[in-house]
Amino acid sequence: MNRTAFHVQSLPGRVLPRLGKAIRVQGQAAHRQVDFSSADELVKHHFAQRSSLDHHSYGSMREAIHLLGQSPSVILETGMSAWGTSSSLLFDDYVCCFGGEFFSVDIRIRPLMQMRSIVSQRTQLVCDDSVRFLQRWVRSNPGCKADLVYLDSYDLNPRSPYAAAVHGVREYLAIRPALGKGSLLLVDDTPIDPDVCPPEWRHDAESFLEHEGVMPGKGMLIIPYLESTRAVTKMLHSYQVLYRFDR
Repeated sequence: MNRTAFHVQSLPGRVLPRLGKAIRVQGQAAHRQVDFSSADELVKHHFAQRSSLDHHSYGSMREAIHLLGQSPSVILETGMSAWGTSSSLLFDDYVCCFGGEFFSVDIRIRPLMQMRSIVSQRTQLVCDDSVRFLQRWVRSNPGCKADLVYLDSYDLNPRSPYAAAVHGVREYLAIRPALGKGSLLLVDDTPIDPDVCPPEWRHDAESFLEHEGVMPGKGMLIIPYLESTRAVTKMLHSYQVLYRFDR
């Protein structure tokens, strides 16, 4: 084990992010081969092998990847995922197959350590606060457009969703300067109604909707913010919500 790997593994999970110190690791799977004839085929294979074609995020993930047009793309993700939908592996597959760069950030060190040997060298894994990471990314890449931003970094409590929702809108505001014409914004855990919620928290979602008049979700504060402007088009809304920026 090299010194850098030992140092990173010995760090308490959230100490450096709280001090403002980010940990950055490039993917190490140098010879990873990904070969699909279309983005739709890639997404279908991903969900069939790593999740399920019945997963509530399959349709929105497929649409977001499809809209990238099989072109080299800059993709940013908050909330690293090597389980569940394994979105980080899906985005790494995309840039391996069609070109571009993928950046994924998480405040926990564990997913970075778990994934660094799996993803390709086109992927940068970062342990940091997601809002701070996005702010730094914008400053470090002036004039660079993000083609797809996926927000999924704060666990949602459907009975008390405001912490996750406020974090989500702070992430959006941090990355907004990099969202230009054609950019896509996909927000997880933002159900349109109780019917698309996971069974285990459908009752809580129904209760929150009844009392607050709005569905709980990570994007519940982003939606009214975006829908007050003509600069975006809502492309899809089910369990996740997907927007395209028109200028």
